[in-house]
Amino acid sequence: MITGWLAKIASPLIVAAALVTAAALCGWLTLRVLDSLIDDARANAIAERDAHWTAEIQKSEAATQKQIAETLRETMAAQDAARDKVAAAEARAIQLETENAALPNGGACGLGRDRVRLLNKR
Repeated sequence: MITGWLAKIASPLIVAAALVTAAALCGWLTLRVLDSLIDDARANAIAERDAHWTAEIQKSEAATQKQIAETLRETMAAQDAARDKVAAAEARAIQLETENAALPNGGACGLGRDRVRLLNKR
């Protein structure tokens, strides 16, 4: 009688324990799936953000390289213009020295009228 009575009480408890165990197992599996979904979503978001900032950096580097090239062109143009001005000034100085050497040295004290005119051409 006691065994029958224990069997009568134990069988619903065993069924209930089996249901609780099954529910716990299903809950645990659900949490694992959710965790893997969250990890995948996080990895995708990180990859998208990295791709975005990589593109931004490349765009910025391209703009910087373009600005450097433009500045270099402007610098070279200014350097060429300055070189041309220096060459013209040197040519003019050589021409003035040649004209000055061609003037007669008449023994005049100080600057003569012709030499003053050469200085005014400068």
